[in-house]
Amino acid sequence: MAFTFIFVLNCNQPAESADHSNDSAKLVVENHEPNSTVRYSVILLRGTLPTQTSDFKIINANAPASAGTTKVVTRDGNFKALVELSPGRNELQLSGTGIASLTFPIHYTLQTNPQYIRLVWMTDKGGDTNFATPTDDVAQNYEARLRTAALLMQSFTAERMHELGYGRRTFRLERDEAGEVIVHTWKGPLSREEYYALGDCNRWWHRVRQWIDQDHTDAAAKNVVLAAYTRKDPTTGRMKGHTALGGANLGLFGSASVFSWPQSISQAANVFQNETQYDTSKIHDDSVSHSAIWGLASTTIGATLHETGHALGLPHCPDRFGIMSRGFDHFNRFATFQDPRSRRNRNPVDFNRDQEAYFAPESASYLRWSPWMQLDASETASSTRPTIEVNDSTIQVHCESGIGWIGFHAKDQIRAFREFAPGELPTTVTLKRDEIDAELKGMKLQQIRAISSDGVESGKRI
Repeated sequence: MAFTFIFVLNCNQPAESADHSNDSAKLVVENHEPNSTVRYSVILLRGTLPTQTSDFKIINANAPASAGTTKVVTRDGNFKALVELSPGRNELQLSGTGIASLTFPIHYTLQTNPQYIRLVWMTDKGGDTNFATPTDDVAQNYEARLRTAALLMQSFTAERMHELGYGRRTFRLERDEAGEVIVHTWKGPLSREEYYALGDCNRWWHRVRQWIDQDHTDAAAKNVVLAAYTRKDPTTGRMKGHTALGGANLGLFGSASVFSWPQSISQAANVFQNETQYDTSKIHDDSVSHSAIWGLASTTIGATLHETGHALGLPHCPDRFGIMSRGFDHFNRFATFQDPRSRRNRNPVDFNRDQEAYFAPESASYLRWSPWMQLDASETASSTRPTIEVNDSTIQVHCESGIGWIGFHAKDQIRAFREFAPGELPTTVTLKRDEIDAELKGMKLQQIRAISSDGVESGKRI
């Protein structure tokens, strides 16, 4: 499979501790530069430190009042930490026994893009917000769990886009005046039994989309909707009100696994390392047979991002670690170094960097031009829609405002693409059919999609 894409390597020197008197005692931040600016509120900080280091910690002197203690995960001289930021300057202090401490400033600036991801907790018309739990002592704080999952997805997206050379661009989450991510709680028009009676997930998805479009219209929103009324039938063992389905402006999910999701960013790493098993006769085991909290949280938060990707326009991808494939099972690896034990893993499983979940190049290249992935409002008043002309020998794409991306679908996936540097956007691109066919390696070209410089998309079925 041949792709045209851009890898940009960060050639800047990683930030090191200021004391160079003992090189063996340095700690290094690998994935951020001091005094850099990010546009989202939870960053992954990754780096190295001497293996003999103890009591290593990261403190943000400017952390939000609601932030908990930053959890640092270490293994074999490497560390990862999810750090919460406040708008403006954040002064991170990295320290531990046996190393010189490091002051690491990071600036957080809010996005101004009018397009955003809207989080919705959907009840039936009775208004019961409770979700299914394996035991009665699980806190019913659905807002905190959904908010935390969304922040993790936003941070994951930014980091993975950056690694592929697109900068730390990610979607915007809706926030209130205090800066808190908003979770809407809305009553659907039907009873839970009426939703269960819809049976087919497609029928249910279309009914929910119709409700959103009629009662909660907002063309700027992509909606991530979780149904509070998902339950497992104790008699048949079948799930009722359960799906994971995305497209258009809606990603719809059941809530059967929400009990496993972290309630805060400071809890996320612990959840992704939690080997606790649960009663699968009471709870849907959507964890690829791990049957442990960490596996359930990983798969289902990853699947939520997968379906959000569909709502943003992404098809499936052939890469096993791609989020738009089964890579979503490995969402936990973003914040950890090892898969814990489970019913599937008798022993912890080590993984390499290339075995972590990510957005495959064909997915990331498309997202780079999505209107929902721009950090700020467009300064262009209008844009033209690309036109696509196909004949036996050539494919021609034309757009007066510039062409950012062209994708070629086979087997309902993006199998080849062309992307163009922001400063060098052509108005016309002509490609030879035989070259594209060669890249598809015998697969039939099904569809061509093109995106303008302002994210206006056209498609043509072949």
